[in-house]
Amino acid sequence: MTTNEVSITYRTQMSGALLVGVEVLVLDGDARVHAGIEQLLSEAQLHVTCVAAPADALALVDRQFFSVVLVDIDSPEPRAGIATIAEIKRKSPTSMVIALTPRRSYDDAVDAVRAGAIDLILKAPESVAYLKERVLDAAGRSVGKREVDAVLDDVRRVHDEFLQRFMDAERRAIDLADKAAGRDAGKLVQLDELNVLVIDEVDDFVSSMNEAAPKGFSFVHATSGGEGLDRISTGVFHYAMIAEDVTDLPAKTLARTIRNQHPDTVVLTFLGPSQNGRVELVEMAGTRMLVQPFSESQQLVERLDTLAEAWRVKARERRYTQAFRERHYDFLRRYVEIKTKIDRAMNDGPG
Repeated sequence: MTTNEVSITYRTQMSGALLVGVEVLVLDGDARVHAGIEQLLSEAQLHVTCVAAPADALALVDRQFFSVVLVDIDSPEPRAGIATIAEIKRKSPTSMVIALTPRRSYDDAVDAVRAGAIDLILKAPESVAYLKERVLDAAGRSVGKREVDAVLDDVRRVHDEFLQRFMDAERRAIDLADKAAGRDAGKLVQLDELNVLVIDEVDDFVSSMNEAAPKGFSFVHATSGGEGLDRISTGVFHYAMIAEDVTDLPAKTLARTIRNQHPDTVVLTFLGPSQNGRVELVEMAGTRMLVQPFSESQQLVERLDTLAEAWRVKARERRYTQAFRERHYDFLRRYVEIKTKIDRAMNDGPG
């Protein structure tokens, strides 16, 4: 027995339990190659599926995960397998792809590796032992990668849970410190007046809001998007309400600009009041419907107290977050670094 054969036998024995049931896909137009590879890999207890057409291989990759994929670069025609390799890697980035070729070609090797293959192996009797060794190695790396990913996923979840619990504990500590000092945490973010900027080309809505709104709200009217941006840049506004039919600037552009430049301002967009009117809250990930249909101003007036309390809750959260950042800046920096490394490790495929 040669040294190479001893190495393969040892690898097979050591990896047997680990690789049992590992799926290997073979794409080759030659049925004799199917039979030979099935016999070769069955000794290592790998489960082999063979197909002759690229479409069949891609359909299988869509349905299940294959740790290793062997692709003949001439199936169904010369060099057609290069594109198939690239598509397999696109569909299954963590699958290890090994290319097979009937000829020695530097260009084929370069193109196969660029497409995502980890090796290009000559289809010849003297390559059989090497092919088996490479498949076993690839299968082991794939299995190991999945196990590491599972552990990293657990670490990431525990990591995030720890940060959340840490922040909750800090909130409680801040509240206790306020209580011990005789400070009312709720009053720290209380305001005598909530300033609301209304960007609307007509004044009917602003007038009705001023007449109906409860005490503690101040409405400032801007008759264009440009005027609204000017006003909010020179004053403090807790809410900005933007009419969807403002003509000089799109309402979405105004909302995005205000959110980016004044993150403490809560932004609403509205249409109406009318039969098809609506009021939406602009959030980071999109919008959330608040009132629909928005047919009269009183509907929004009835929500003002709720909106005011929502702003106060948000202000308290900002206070907690700011305090946490100031106290634990180095910890947060290391936390972000570790989380980035975990995400990168999980996203990087083994091949």
